[in-house]
Amino acid sequence: MGSELEVDAGRGGTGFSLIELLAALAILAVIAALAVPLYTSYSERAFRAEAQGDLLACALGMERWAGGRFSYESAADTDGDGSGDADSGPIAATICEARSVSQGRYAVSVDGNGDTFRLTARPDPRGPMAKDGFLELDDAGNRGWDRDDDGVIGTGEDRWE
Repeated sequence: MGSELEVDAGRGGTGFSLIELLAALAILAVIAALAVPLYTSYSERAFRAEAQGDLLACALGMERWAGGRFSYESAADTDGDGSGDADSGPIAATICEARSVSQGRYAVSVDGNGDTFRLTARPDPRGPMAKDGFLELDDAGNRGWDRDDDGVIGTGEDRWE
């Protein structure tokens, strides 16, 4: 009648087996493979929408600028002091301060003369939008997006989508 000690040679019931860990890692890898491109696409659309909003805000700034001067001239800041001193170049901070510029995603420039202007948002070549193509907006409200990044607003690229 002595006490007998039973030894369980099987699993103790705690922890995970190697197979279970590998299965969990495989599931996480599949989820990551699907989620990362979706997140990247979402971020690109959000950054592009931010630049479009900046162009619209800058167009309003150009209208305010021309309201007091009766011209769209001298709205570009070529010497970096924040105020307009030329007809073409980076838009002056006194006209608008673009968030996409301060975030390093786009560079907003203006080409203006007495009666018309064209605003352009070009992606920073070192930024996340480098191959996305530039955006344009002119004084008449015409919009363009160089979707194929060939340097020209071509057929079918005359809308922001």
